[in-house]
Amino acid sequence: MQDAIKSVMANNTLFVYGISDRKVGGLDVQIPSGSVTPVFPSALTKKNAPEPFKSEPVGGGGNRMHHKFLVVDFDKPTARVYLGSYNFSIPADTKNGENLLLIRDRRIAVSYMVEALRLFDHYHFRVAQQDAKKAKKKLTLAKPPRQPEEKPWWAEHYVVAHRIRDRELFA
Repeated sequence: MQDAIKSVMANNTLFVYGISDRKVGGLDVQIPSGSVTPVFPSALTKKNAPEPFKSEPVGGGGNRMHHKFLVVDFDKPTARVYLGSYNFSIPADTKNGENLLLIRDRRIAVSYMVEALRLFDHYHFRVAQQDAKKAKKKLTLAKPPRQPEEKPWWAEHYVVAHRIRDRELFA
């Protein structure tokens, strides 16, 4: 499974997001800018984070992001979701007794994709906030242009390849 994920991630015509509960060697996920950056729940910045980013379900001694699912082709008739206890790792492939379910239903795949984006945006915000704090910068929203010569923040969504894919996929 890990080899298949790496193969898909190497194809720059596909849109790939991912989250892990920690940095994983060999699987480097992208943030919306196209940069390869791990997005993981341990990037907790509860002190100054607004809701809904502040609250985190806890249990068993720490934060938990326990969703294990993979959404494929949510926008096509071939949509499917893989989910279960399977950890998408080599031990899961070769040693552990894992379960992995396959659901071939576009409505379910879309629902899981919405959840995947919600989770990714939640943790990406936390990582961005953590990075801004380290760089001693403020994390602020981009404003629309005020002068005709100013470029709007969304201009790159029409010229940068991965941003075009993002815009077309989710428009």
